Amino acid sequence: MSGIAIGLFFALGLVLSLVGSIWGLVQAFQEEVVWGVLYLVVPFAGFVFYAKKWGNLKIRKTFLIQCAGWFMIVLGSITTAIFAPAPSPNVDPGSNEQSPSAFPSDSNTSPSPKLSPAPKRKPSP
Repeated sequence: MSGIAIGLFFALGLVLSLVGSIWGLVQAFQEEVVWGVLYLVVPFAGFVFYAKKWGNLKIRKTFLIQCAGWFMIVLGSITTAIFAPAPSPNVDPGSNEQSPSAFPSDSNTSPSPKLSPAPKRKPSP
């Protein structure tokens, strides 16, 4: 059940971040076309846009929505890493043995060289 909650937390953060990014792109184009193109093409131009236009409450709200989304994504990732399911106690992690399968095509039907009898030696006189 906790896996579902963590997944929903991660998904909500992704949605918030995506909505904030698209909303920020629209606001950048509304300010000037140059800001919109820079926001879309140059990797960190969005941060410069938010820093220069920080006095505008709508633009500040968009940036904070993006930050909340990224915070939720990072927190969901860290929580997943911390609370990852432990390996089963019956499985040896270094073992190369395969589990038995009900499907005949999954098993090796050729005789193993270890299982074949060794040739008998003739006694020396």
